[in-house]
Amino acid sequence: MGFSLSASAAVIAVALFIALEIVTGSIFPTMEGINDSYDDLKNRMIDQVHTNINITSIDRQTNESNYDYNITIKNTGSTTLETNDFVIILNGTKQLFTSSQSYLYPDCIVYFTIVNVPDAGSNRIKVVADNGISDYAEYVMP
Repeated sequence: MGFSLSASAAVIAVALFIALEIVTGSIFPTMEGINDSYDDLKNRMIDQVHTNINITSIDRQTNESNYDYNITIKNTGSTTLETNDFVIILNGTKQLFTSSQSYLYPDCIVYFTIVNVPDAGSNRIKVVADNGISDYAEYVMP
């Protein structure tokens, strides 16, 4: 009776050790991934707090029956933004554009150009940075 008790305790101890190894081997990497995700979320939120853009001017010129737009954006925040990641929505439609610089540095201005846009009747524009910060403007054209 003494040996079987020791043998069963050893078998249970080895089984618990193996189970503990399996559980910790799968839980710790998962917890590390969750922690990294929270760090990324925190960094994105900090970037959003430090980001602000303003549409300073909108110039529309006639191009035959369509229009060309020159939009001036100023970075009034403290985050450097990549202009290729911007989205410009003109009268509810996403537009292709070119920019005067690749980056919009804090307290600097970048010029965006949109060409050959048909007249939609309304005059609304929205510029969205890559982290979701945006500015909206309505403009009056003669």
